[in-house]
Amino acid sequence: MKHSLRPLGKVLQLLEELGHEVTYAYDDLVFVNDNDFLLQFENACPTLNLFFNQSCLKNNADNIEQSIIPAADKKGLSIVKKGTYTVTEQADENLQIEFFSN
Repeated sequence: MKHSLRPLGKVLQLLEELGHEVTYAYDDLVFVNDNDFLLQFENACPTLNLFFNQSCLKNNADNIEQSIIPAADKKGLSIVKKGTYTVTEQADENLQIEFFSN
């Protein structure tokens, strides 16, 4: 099985150009400033799933979606809105992320 490298550099550049700051990248997830949304790499690179934090205001989510998807297309990346997520801190100081599909 051939494993493609994830284009993290392109994603970081895209987010920076749109005024977002990546706060953490781990495995297939890219966490963005203010925790309003995150991106998840698909196995089929260069596709990323877009999830909005359930606490993100709808107006903010709409603005982010309308700017990030066309900008990603211009960089050869495909971003697909998938749903929402929540983050809760566990007793052992780990974070639990739950994803909800549209």
